[in-house]
Amino acid sequence: DQQWVQFKLAELKTEVEALRALTYRACDLHVQGQDVTELASMAKLKTGRLTREVADTCLQFWGGMGFTLENRVSRLYRDGRLASIGGGADEVMLGILAKTMGIAKRPPRD
Repeated sequence: DQQWVQFKLAELKTEVEALRALTYRACDLHVQGQDVTELASMAKLKTGRLTREVADTCLQFWGGMGFTLENRVSRLYRDGRLASIGGGADEVMLGILAKTMGIAKRPPRD
């Protein structure tokens, strides 16, 4: 009955679908033999951040019950953090993206 909750869930679903479209585009280009380093880094970065946002939002909806061991939200909240660590932290993905964009700061030459 809470309009704010409905709107928040609608926003999160929109973000998930946008991430899905990015992932499908990267897969399609990969199948075509193209380099998808940039798109894969974007998807990895967004996946980790969105996982945290979804888990945190759902935990907020559940309140104290969100931290109980039998609640799936609690597990997503705990285990979802690995998405931003495993296979490269957010900062690693941002560094890759900066390089592909040609804006990465390069160390000075001696």
